[in-house]
Amino acid sequence: MMDDYIVNRDNSMSAFLEIADKAGFRGLLHAYGTYTFFVPADDAMAAYLQELGKSSIAELTKEECISIIKYHVVKHPDGDTSFISSSNFVDGRLPLATMLAKYLTTKGVEYNGVSTIEVNRQAIILQRDIHVGNGYIHKINHVLVPPEATCGEQILNLPDSYSLFKEIMTRTGWITTLTEDKADGVWYSVFVQSNEAFAAEGLTSIDTLVGYLRGKVKLDVNQDTAVTNYIKSKAGWEVTEANADEALLWIFAAYHCVKGLYYVADLVNTSAVQTLTPNQVITFKMKKDTLLANEYINTVANQLERGMPVNKVSDYTDLSCYNGVLVDVNGYIGPQKRGAQAIYWEITEQPEFLKKSEYRKRSFSISWDEAQTLSEIKLTLASGKSSFGKETDFQYNYRSSYDSKWQMVSHDDLQINWNQLASMELTLPMLTPGIYNVWVCFRRADVNTCRVRATYVEEGQEEFEMGTVGFHTYLDIKTDAQILLGQGMKRYAAKERNTTTNSLLWGTMQVKSTGRHKLRLDVVDRGRSEPIYLDMIHFIPVDQDQLWPRFDMNGTTIDRGTDCSLIWPFANNCSEDNDVK
Repeated sequence: MMDDYIVNRDNSMSAFLEIADKAGFRGLLHAYGTYTFFVPADDAMAAYLQELGKSSIAELTKEECISIIKYHVVKHPDGDTSFISSSNFVDGRLPLATMLAKYLTTKGVEYNGVSTIEVNRQAIILQRDIHVGNGYIHKINHVLVPPEATCGEQILNLPDSYSLFKEIMTRTGWITTLTEDKADGVWYSVFVQSNEAFAAEGLTSIDTLVGYLRGKVKLDVNQDTAVTNYIKSKAGWEVTEANADEALLWIFAAYHCVKGLYYVADLVNTSAVQTLTPNQVITFKMKKDTLLANEYINTVANQLERGMPVNKVSDYTDLSCYNGVLVDVNGYIGPQKRGAQAIYWEITEQPEFLKKSEYRKRSFSISWDEAQTLSEIKLTLASGKSSFGKETDFQYNYRSSYDSKWQMVSHDDLQINWNQLASMELTLPMLTPGIYNVWVCFRRADVNTCRVRATYVEEGQEEFEMGTVGFHTYLDIKTDAQILLGQGMKRYAAKERNTTTNSLLWGTMQVKSTGRHKLRLDVVDRGRSEPIYLDMIHFIPVDQDQLWPRFDMNGTTIDRGTDCSLIWPFANNCSEDNDVK
């Protein structure tokens, strides 16, 4: 076990055991289970004590020792035998939080001429992947210390190259909110912009920004009551014609703040986040290795509003704070009035799946007991069923290699045996008001019939029944795409047309308020007891292009006219397109 290893094999980490003993946590370090231990070397612990002005561990309180141990240990869920070895580290946060309920970040760096890994911007891993009976030890050269600066304080600590953003956040009072709101469980994610990002839009001062916002937001103080009432409740002042410019500035600042903890690793798996400006979201999509914020196709004006890349290498991206995290965006993002925005949702982006170390690495089954605890999928068994019939009746699949019959976006899908279910209710991603066509993207099953009806559920509104789709349906690869579109069928996989990978129109629905609403799926015809494979659901405004973009297996958005060599797998040939030009 972890403590045995230190006692018998490497005494250079013994100070950590001394702290564990004082904290009453020695039993945990010796316990069966799955853990990842970041253990400071003894000289690192000595340097830390010196920084605190203490001469020995004996001068630490028990509470301080508990905090140290909990911040250096990641406990994996019961039954999860996939330890976090360094091969699982990415530039960003780890997939699981520490026992102190805070995330650590890792980053590849060069140290003394050697490539290594930096943890939390504080410590270098001196020796990695020491495999012990209850997990992995990573020996580090500095004690990890939880961030003390709040989001507000960290914004004020940004360099002068972020002076305009700091001025905006201070003038609007958001710095105060982000500094003083430190309640347990309350997290903020703040998207920061440099002066250079503002200047790219010709914005060099608050005055030029306000003038720009007048055209983008078009605030009507008499009509936009959701916004004005929200400002009054949060900022404590009434919005009038006289102070409408200050309201615009407040709206801009609020747009850059999100409730919840969103590191880059989370944003990659998120279609949209609700900002603290009412009815305003920030959308995200991956294009190859770039994470873009707010890419938007305006079909009415026939314009592409190019997305702004999240600056993954910035010192101010994934910068952990006491009450949240900062993320640096390499360009201007801001609120504006627009209608419905297309959301291309990967159904595997479920909170509980995202926390699993196997996510987008390998497949895993989900027991009936575990399925009942999912926060955003609610399953109702068919009459006479007491649980899933088989382990594979509800399963997360990961497919590393390419197969034209299994072109699942981001290499994964949700395997479902509808024969076992009466219904399934999904919590949808953030949708803005508008009328949408709803497309379900899937890999068909070898069943005679399997038909499921969709009903849109929005709180405070009447339920809206859409249509029924057959998950046994093959994609028609011969008929012209535009003709097929009129029949409620389309291709969504970018590399090749194949009859097994299909997208069917479930129907049209109207979203009346921004939010995360529900989609209830009722089984009309259960078919044979065989699974189908759900991949994506597209919510596309009725006045936007329904055929494009498509998606490759890497999760990359593929626009019309993209060269085949840029579509994964890059060396394979693409099907000739059958769109009418």
